[in-house]
Amino acid sequence: MEFRMTALRRALAAFLAWPRRYHGLLAGALLWGCWMLFGFWRTLLLAVLATVGYIVGRILEENQSWRALVDKLLSDRYTE
Repeated sequence: MEFRMTALRRALAAFLAWPRRYHGLLAGALLWGCWMLFGFWRTLLLAVLATVGYIVGRILEENQSWRALVDKLLSDRYTE
Protein backbone atom coordinates (compact mmCIF):
# COMPACT_ATOMS: atom_id res chain seq x y z
CA MET A 1 0.00 0.00 0.00
CA GLU A 2 2.86 2.37 0.82
CA PHE A 3 4.37 1.86 -2.63
CA ARG A 4 1.10 2.81 -4.31
CA MET A 5 0.80 6.05 -2.36
CA THR A 6 4.41 6.98 -3.12
CA ALA A 7 3.90 6.25 -6.80
CA LEU A 8 0.66 8.24 -6.81
CA ARG A 9 2.36 11.21 -5.14
CA ARG A 10 5.21 11.09 -7.64
CA ALA A 11 2.75 10.92 -10.55
CA LEU A 12 0.78 13.87 -9.17
CA ALA A 13 3.95 15.91 -8.66
CA ALA A 14 5.04 15.14 -12.23
CA PHE A 15 1.61 16.14 -13.57
CA LEU A 16 1.66 19.42 -11.65
CA ALA A 17 5.12 20.18 -13.03
CA TRP A 18 3.80 20.09 -16.60
CA PRO A 19 3.13 23.41 -18.35
CA ARG A 20 -0.46 24.64 -17.99
CA ARG A 21 -1.16 24.14 -21.70
CA TYR A 22 -0.91 20.38 -21.18
CA HIS A 23 -3.39 20.56 -18.31
CA GLY A 24 -5.79 22.36 -20.66
CA LEU A 25 -5.13 19.82 -23.40
CA LEU A 26 -5.94 16.96 -21.03
CA ALA A 27 -9.09 18.71 -19.78
CA GLY A 28 -10.22 19.31 -23.36
CA ALA A 29 -9.58 15.69 -24.31
CA LEU A 30 -11.56 14.46 -21.29
CA LEU A 31 -14.42 16.82 -22.12
CA TRP A 32 -14.44 15.64 -25.73
CA GLY A 33 -14.43 12.00 -24.58
CA CYS A 34 -17.41 12.61 -22.29
CA TRP A 35 -19.22 14.39 -25.09
CA MET A 36 -18.66 11.46 -27.46
CA LEU A 37 -19.68 8.87 -24.85
CA PHE A 38 -22.66 10.58 -23.23
CA GLY A 39 -23.82 13.31 -25.61
CA PHE A 40 -23.93 17.07 -25.26
CA TRP A 41 -26.73 17.52 -22.70
CA ARG A 42 -25.53 14.80 -20.34
CA THR A 43 -22.00 16.19 -20.51
CA LEU A 44 -23.30 19.68 -19.81
CA LEU A 45 -25.29 18.35 -16.84
CA LEU A 46 -22.16 16.59 -15.58
CA ALA A 47 -20.17 19.83 -15.83
CA VAL A 48 -22.88 21.81 -13.99
CA LEU A 49 -23.14 19.21 -11.22
CA ALA A 50 -19.36 19.03 -10.87
CA THR A 51 -19.23 22.83 -10.55
CA VAL A 52 -21.96 22.84 -7.91
CA GLY A 53 -20.15 20.06 -6.05
CA TYR A 54 -16.90 22.01 -6.16
CA ILE A 55 -18.58 25.14 -4.81
CA VAL A 56 -20.34 23.26 -2.00
CA GLY A 57 -17.12 21.46 -1.09
CA ARG A 58 -15.17 24.70 -1.02
CA ILE A 59 -17.77 26.35 1.21
CA LEU A 60 -17.73 23.42 3.63
CA GLU A 61 -13.94 23.25 3.55
CA GLU A 62 -13.57 26.93 4.44
CA ASN A 63 -16.30 26.68 7.10
CA GLN A 64 -18.24 29.50 5.49
CA SER A 65 -21.92 29.93 6.14
CA TRP A 66 -24.50 29.88 3.38
CA ARG A 67 -25.78 33.26 4.52
CA ALA A 68 -22.32 34.82 4.07
CA LEU A 69 -22.11 33.39 0.56
CA VAL A 70 -25.55 34.69 -0.41
CA ASP A 71 -24.72 38.10 1.06
CA LYS A 72 -21.49 38.16 -0.92
CA LEU A 73 -23.28 37.24 -4.15
CA LEU A 74 -26.08 39.73 -3.59
CA SER A 75 -23.89 42.61 -2.47
CA ASP A 76 -24.46 46.31 -3.16
CA ARG A 77 -23.84 46.00 -6.87
CA TYR A 78 -27.10 44.06 -7.26
CA THR A 79 -29.32 46.20 -5.02
CA GLU A 80 -29.86 49.10 -7.42
